Amino acid sequence: MSRNPEIESILEAWWQAEHCHHKDRFAALQSLNTLLDKIVVRSDCRYTRDQVLDCLHSQYQELRLQRRKSERVRIAQSAQDRPQ
Repeated sequence: MSRNPEIESILEAWWQAEHCHHKDRFAALQSLNTLLDKIVVRSDCRYTRDQVLDCLHSQYQELRLQRRKSERVRIAQSAQDRPQ
Protein backbone atom coordinates (compact mmCIF):
# COMPACT_ATOMS: atom_id res chain seq x y z
CA MET A 1 0.00 0.00 0.00
CA SER A 2 1.35 3.39 -0.93
CA ARG A 3 1.24 5.94 1.85
CA ASN A 4 2.27 9.51 2.40
CA PRO A 5 6.07 9.61 2.94
CA GLU A 6 5.62 11.43 6.24
CA ILE A 7 3.28 8.69 7.49
CA GLU A 8 5.74 6.05 6.26
CA SER A 9 8.48 7.74 8.27
CA ILE A 10 6.38 7.75 11.41
CA LEU A 11 5.38 4.11 10.98
CA GLU A 12 9.00 3.08 10.39
CA ALA A 13 10.18 5.04 13.43
CA TRP A 14 7.40 3.46 15.51
CA TRP A 15 8.50 0.00 14.32
CA GLN A 16 12.12 0.77 15.17
CA ALA A 17 11.17 2.03 18.62
CA GLU A 18 9.32 -1.20 19.36
CA HIS A 19 11.81 -3.61 17.80
CA CYS A 20 15.24 -2.12 18.38
CA HIS A 21 17.77 -3.35 20.91
CA HIS A 22 17.08 -2.09 24.43
CA LYS A 23 20.19 0.12 24.44
CA ASP A 24 18.94 1.90 21.28
CA ARG A 25 15.39 2.44 22.49
CA PHE A 26 15.87 5.96 23.86
CA ALA A 27 17.26 7.26 20.55
CA ALA A 28 14.52 5.45 18.59
CA LEU A 29 11.82 6.99 20.76
CA GLN A 30 13.37 10.42 20.33
CA SER A 31 13.26 10.00 16.56
CA LEU A 32 9.61 8.97 16.71
CA ASN A 33 8.72 11.86 19.01
CA THR A 34 10.48 14.35 16.74
CA LEU A 35 8.35 13.21 13.80
CA LEU A 36 5.19 13.30 15.91
CA ASP A 37 6.02 16.77 17.23
CA LYS A 38 6.14 18.10 13.65
CA ILE A 39 2.55 16.95 13.21
CA VAL A 40 1.49 18.39 16.56
CA VAL A 41 3.01 21.78 15.77
CA ARG A 42 1.51 21.81 12.28
CA SER A 43 -1.92 21.16 13.83
CA ASP A 44 -1.47 24.20 16.10
CA CYS A 45 -1.32 21.77 19.01
CA ARG A 46 -4.90 20.61 18.48
CA TYR A 47 -3.61 17.03 18.61
CA THR A 48 -1.19 15.29 20.93
CA ARG A 49 1.43 12.70 20.05
CA ASP A 50 -0.85 9.99 21.42
CA GLN A 51 -3.76 11.18 19.31
CA VAL A 52 -1.60 11.06 16.18
CA LEU A 53 -0.48 7.53 17.06
CA ASP A 54 -4.11 6.54 17.68
CA CYS A 55 -5.03 7.80 14.21
CA LEU A 56 -2.21 5.79 12.65
CA HIS A 57 -2.73 2.64 14.73
CA SER A 58 -4.59 0.66 12.07
CA GLN A 59 -1.92 1.48 9.49
CA TYR A 60 0.76 0.44 11.98
CA GLN A 61 -1.04 -2.86 12.60
CA GLU A 62 -1.06 -3.43 8.83
CA LEU A 63 2.67 -2.69 8.65
CA ARG A 64 3.35 -5.17 11.46
CA LEU A 65 1.31 -7.84 9.71
CA GLN A 66 3.18 -7.26 6.43
CA ARG A 67 6.53 -7.47 8.23
CA ARG A 68 5.58 -10.73 9.93
CA LYS A 69 4.45 -12.26 6.63
CA SER A 70 7.66 -11.15 4.91
CA GLU A 71 9.71 -12.66 7.71
CA ARG A 72 7.87 -15.97 7.44
CA VAL A 73 8.45 -16.07 3.69
CA ARG A 74 12.14 -15.26 4.17
CA ILE A 75 12.52 -18.05 6.74
CA ALA A 76 10.70 -20.54 4.53
CA GLN A 77 12.84 -19.63 1.53
CA SER A 78 16.06 -19.95 3.51
CA ALA A 79 14.93 -23.36 4.78
CA GLN A 80 14.28 -24.47 1.20
CA ASP A 81 17.70 -23.27 0.08
CA ARG A 82 19.56 -25.33 2.71
CA PRO A 83 21.20 -28.50 1.46
CA GLN A 84 19.76 -31.60 3.07
